[in-house]
This record gives sequence, structure tokens and C-alpha cells, in this order.
Amino acid sequence: MKIWTEEERQRYEAERDAEPYMPGFTRGEFDRLPKRRQEHETQKAFQLATSSLGYWKTCSLSPCRRAKACRGFLTEAQATAGGYHTSFPPCIRDGAYRQEATLKETARLYGLEDEEPGYPEKRDW
Repeated sequence: MKIWTEEERQRYEAERDAEPYMPGFTRGEFDRLPKRRQEHETQKAFQLATSSLGYWKTCSLSPCRRAKACRGFLTEAQATAGGYHTSFPPCIRDGAYRQEATLKETARLYGLEDEEPGYPEKRDW
């Protein structure tokens, strides 16, 4: 275990705070936002993926259906009532299938690599 000096720890935290995190925010800027605003910005980042997946077609919000794209944000009541994951737009609800599909689509749209370990193909030897 490495023991850091106070100067090293401060430098590490400054570097971590300066790294890009969400569209338009560094990690430090995002961490300093109020919790509800963090949820709003995270939902905004996932709206592109949910639009690409076509979730607006079955969305209960008319602005999404009219725009043919995800435009929804969780209300305060939805966020506190449960049944919704606060990081995703309301069309996702708390369903694991849609959450997983949204995460994969987000990674594809932003050009991120899949972080799950891959398994080698099964070979008949």
C-alpha cells in the first residue's frame, strides 16, 4: 500500500477533478452539482440513446412522441416514488432490459469500448 504525501494526494485529486466526465462537465464540476441536477444531466446524456432505440414510440409523455425523440425527465414525484431509476429518462422505468440496452447503445453512440470481459469462441477440438 502506497502512502501518499499531502501534496501527492492534492495533485491526484486535482487531476481527477479535471478529467472529462459527462458531456460539458469535468468530474469535479459534476460532483459539485446538487444531486437532483446530477440526475437531470445524466438523464440528458441518455436521451440520445433512448431516442436511437425508439423508446419514444411507447413513451407516456406526449412531447417525446411529437418530437419522435426522447425529451423526458423524471419529475420530483417520480424520482421519490420509486419504480424509476433516477439516472435514466422516464421511458426506461426500472426495467433491467431497457437499462442494459440503453447502456450498450450509449457506449456505441459515444464510441466507447465495451468494458465487459469477452469470452473466447467455443471451439470443437
